Amino acid sequence: MLIGTIVKSNSHISYLCRVYGKLETGEVPEPHHFAFGNFVTLAPVLGSPVRLVGVVHDTLLLNPDYGNFGPRLSSDAELAVFSPDYLNEKGVLVDVLILGWTESGRAHHAVPAVSAQIGTVVELMSDEDAEDFHRDARGNFLMGYLPPLMSRNDPMVANLLLVVLDRMAPAFPEGRRVISVLRNNLAWKARVVPAG
Repeated sequence: MLIGTIVKSNSHISYLCRVYGKLETGEVPEPHHFAFGNFVTLAPVLGSPVRLVGVVHDTLLLNPDYGNFGPRLSSDAELAVFSPDYLNEKGVLVDVLILGWTESGRAHHAVPAVSAQIGTVVELMSDEDAEDFHRDARGNFLMGYLPPLMSRNDPMVANLLLVVLDRMAPAFPEGRRVISVLRNNLAWKARVVPAG
């Protein structure tokens, strides 16, 4: 499922993706496709075997008309006929945090050397691919991106990682104890750290 395209970067691992609207694609993404904690993938270079792997970290709503209380010359129904692109200026942006990349079926949990480009297409990752991204060579649970994300000064990260752990837990029954310890630690941080 295609979600949208990259329109801006906040850093080498943080990108804003504009979610496709009605006039941009035949299959418009529903809110559950770009929900908090969903895994996405994108190709930094077209045709490259490298696929960046990210997670939806935040949502921003874009409404250029907010605060514009001047008179309206046309109704929304008339604009849909005479200027359909005008309605499309409202939109949804999602912040995607890059967790690593895959290449030739192998997952890497580190900061990638290459970056996404403006216009790079963002695609929803299947549950199976997201689970494979969290498997090491022996099939054990892997979350190598946890330390760099926890070092970010962002109170949303602990909640994001809790969502990720909850999604991954059923796929890794043998890693139940490790996931449980991580989850308890993150749950404590999510409650206590924001309180100061």
